[in-house]
Amino acid sequence: MLGKRDFTPNRAVETWLQFVENCEEGYEDSLAEYRNELSFRRFLQAVIGDPQVQQASDAQWFIAEVAAIDARFSSLLEDGFQVTGSWGWWERRIPRVGSGVFAIDVRDAYGVDMEPI
Repeated sequence: MLGKRDFTPNRAVETWLQFVENCEEGYEDSLAEYRNELSFRRFLQAVIGDPQVQQASDAQWFIAEVAAIDARFSSLLEDGFQVTGSWGWWERRIPRVGSGVFAIDVRDAYGVDMEPI
């Protein structure tokens, strides 16, 4: 299994995009797994904020790609509901749509019913 240090910029963007696409299709895994996968965005934020990364030749491409995927993810998130104690904007809200175990876990944890996909 690859560690976060093994990610190239392309691989990191692909990983974030794949997670967002899973959410667009209606995330199905558990809430714990969702949080685990979502933690990758925190890693991306640390990379983007690193002064050495900002000086890299492909930094602007990387930052723009992450921002475009962020916009897609943000459009999926519930407007009225806020997860307390969260670190980044991507953790403070949950997707409006989901299915399977994820929808059940969200209802049990937060009392929020998700739109079915």
